[in-house]
Amino acid sequence: MIKYGLIAICMYLTACTDKAIVVDEMRDIPKASWAFNQIPDFDFDIKNTQLNHNLYLNLKIQKTYPYENLYLLTHIKDTEGNIVTRRVNFNLMDENGNPNGSMSGNSISYQLPIFTNQKFNKTGKYFIALEQNMRDSVINGVESIGVMIKEGQPVF
Repeated sequence: MIKYGLIAICMYLTACTDKAIVVDEMRDIPKASWAFNQIPDFDFDIKNTQLNHNLYLNLKIQKTYPYENLYLLTHIKDTEGNIVTRRVNFNLMDENGNPNGSMSGNSISYQLPIFTNQKFNKTGKYFIALEQNMRDSVINGVESIGVMIKEGQPVF
């Protein structure tokens, strides 16, 4: 009886995973102070070039984060070592000054689109690096940062 219960639990947990997710990772920022020279990077494998991919920023900040937005430089390195850099602005507050993310205790969590329908031309290992691009060289209140990359619609 217990054996069948364990099998059912394992099957349930396996069925709950999203097979379209390529990577979903977070990195803690020491002392919640993100310096401009701390550039977390994440590797991921592209296995299907016939699908577009959606890239999301995973962000956890403290309620004391002093800005309404976050500027990032995203650096994507392809399988041949070529790097494409783009500057992205994320609005973290609505027009009334309320956080757009999910609040829990003294933290606010976000999952924000970086790029949608991104096409990768070759299979293989890629890297994405996230560099803070604010006016201050150190921004306080950033607890952790990461990416989620998910397979999307077919490329036409």
